[in-house]
Amino acid sequence: MKYLLFICADGVAGTPQDEATVREGMPGWLDEMDRRGIRVYGHALKPVETATTVRVRGGETLLTDGPFAESKEFIGGFDILECANLDDAVEAAALHPLSWVHKIEVRPFYVEEIGGEMQPIAPIEDVRHGQRFLLLMCLDGIRAAPEVEEAVVRDSMAWYEELKARGVAVYGAPLNHAETATTVRVRNGETVLSDGPFTETKEFIGGFTILDCEGQAEAVALAAKHPLASHHMVEVRQFAGHELGDGAIGD
Repeated sequence: MKYLLFICADGVAGTPQDEATVREGMPGWLDEMDRRGIRVYGHALKPVETATTVRVRGGETLLTDGPFAESKEFIGGFDILECANLDDAVEAAALHPLSWVHKIEVRPFYVEEIGGEMQPIAPIEDVRHGQRFLLLMCLDGIRAAPEVEEAVVRDSMAWYEELKARGVAVYGAPLNHAETATTVRVRNGETVLSDGPFTETKEFIGGFTILDCEGQAEAVALAAKHPLASHHMVEVRQFAGHELGDGAIGD
């Protein structure tokens, strides 16, 4: 079973000691996940101030600076793990150095990922034009009529398959409902678990897609064409430079 780990910061800058602890601990965490053979992919994202949230209403594209939820918490990076069960994914999250300072949301994938069996994802330095983006499919918590929801799912698959054929969509997957999320914190050596996503808002992330684009403008334009943008919203986040390494260390 695949799980997505959202590396979540609380908006409060860590102390120099915290920052040092995280940086020193990351190589060991990455080595341990690779030793276990459970880490599929992961990366840090550029600071949340660079996020763009995309909505389409009445055929007009509406852009908002910042993340999808009006909250001090934000996503600083992510990791994809392949684990036997939720307990193993939570244990891996608790070992992540950022869980000692901030928190990590663990979300199971929704049965099968969009692209079928997951192929290896090329490292960011091999990306055409060197720009990779994470699109977060964000729901506002208000369900549309069943026929509308079915149409959005069907059209979203077509959107993904078109971009995959063009070599733009690298990978994507729907996630289980936010109610299945587990948020992990480690404080004073004790693992503290909370049911639900990292933000206490009605909005939640329902899936994600990784894109290789020429730049922010192309990523935003493609997000606006996603069927979900006409009913909910899509947050666009650029990957941090690979000088930060291939691990999600947050910003």
